Amino acid sequence: MNRYLTISIDSLRVGHYVVGIDKSWLETPFLSHRFMIETVREIEHMKSLGIKLVTVDPNRSLLPPESAASGGVVRQEKEAEPEPLLREVPFSPYRSTEMLTSLHGYLVRRFKSLFEEIRGSDRLLNPLDTAPFLTAIDEVERIGRDYPDSYLFLSHLQSSDDETFIHSVNTMFLSLYLAHSQKSSREEAVLWGLAGLFHDLGKVRIPLEILRKREPLTPSEWSIVKQHPLIGEELIKTYTNLPSVVAKVAGEHHLRRDGSGYPDSRTFDATDAVTRAIMIIDTFDDLISDRCYRPGISPSKALKTIVDAAKDSLDPRWTTQLFLSMGVYPVGTVLELAEGEIGVVTKYHPQSEADRTGSRLEQSFSVLILKNRSGFPLTKPVIRKVTWSPVGLPPVTKTYNHSDFMIDWEMMQGYSRFWTE
Repeated sequence: MNRYLTISIDSLRVGHYVVGIDKSWLETPFLSHRFMIETVREIEHMKSLGIKLVTVDPNRSLLPPESAASGGVVRQEKEAEPEPLLREVPFSPYRSTEMLTSLHGYLVRRFKSLFEEIRGSDRLLNPLDTAPFLTAIDEVERIGRDYPDSYLFLSHLQSSDDETFIHSVNTMFLSLYLAHSQKSSREEAVLWGLAGLFHDLGKVRIPLEILRKREPLTPSEWSIVKQHPLIGEELIKTYTNLPSVVAKVAGEHHLRRDGSGYPDSRTFDATDAVTRAIMIIDTFDDLISDRCYRPGISPSKALKTIVDAAKDSLDPRWTTQLFLSMGVYPVGTVLELAEGEIGVVTKYHPQSEADRTGSRLEQSFSVLILKNRSGFPLTKPVIRKVTWSPVGLPPVTKTYNHSDFMIDWEMMQGYSRFWTE
């Protein structure tokens, strides 16, 4: 199994095989961030772009042996200490979220352009270009693997919902998060991301006046909406070269165990495992997002709703996995502590045993306190680690949707120095 290593640009040599750099795909002129270093000029060009760190694959690198002789005479010198060429330097939490923010915005814009391209033609004549999405998702997966919580920050704290575009990208981010929690391979995680991004492609053929309607849909309008899974599946099959499971997820993501989903010509038992996971993520993001016809709820409340739904309609296994990976109060949740302070969860600490008997399990998470118990904003936010046991009184009195306090990802970036240490 390959072990990628991150090194300084000054340690990069001809023969290194590059698999990543410390800039997003959008910030460089390279078509791919995977290539062999063949000349010194390439290294100098990378330096001119401001690249500081490079991730390499030692197994694919072809480093030439160093010559120890000159003119046939070996010079006896004290053996130099080996230069630490291969040193792991993971991205900082802030750097990861900074790069992923650019990619999130890029994917939203690119997905919107794809919708406009399809809507502009009743019948597509050429295949859809999905290569940029694959490249961007591959980059998102690479960056987020160092700091998966960044997926939750970006998806939980979006300031608005723009039709299906932000929802689709959020679903992609959350799909990658769940794939990482399963220790999936890079290729499998990217596949999950593609399925999450394209799951709602069929909405491109639903009239905008229906998608944006604030009032309850009429039976005839609802029957039109129910066609979008089949439409999306057909578009993906016919006009893209995406893996077949991506089309399958698009066609199945609204099926339910109790038969309440759609299209009802299929059964839940025939769904793919990826579909069962993404239908939960799709529901989760829909619940936490503000819509034109109702406000969103907190991630914590959304998880509870999904756990309840798993009794009848959603897959219990994937629901449990999502809950265990996010915790009771997922990263990005806005909450009120028992003392009255308002803050945002910045890190979830996995469950650990409180004693050797295993009778009690503690949960802990870090909160960035933004308002004091009187409701006034703090001039200098503080981080507080909260630890509690389910048998004790809960440390949280209420959770909120981030828009209730006008808290979004842009604000959290401004406070990054407090929560990225």
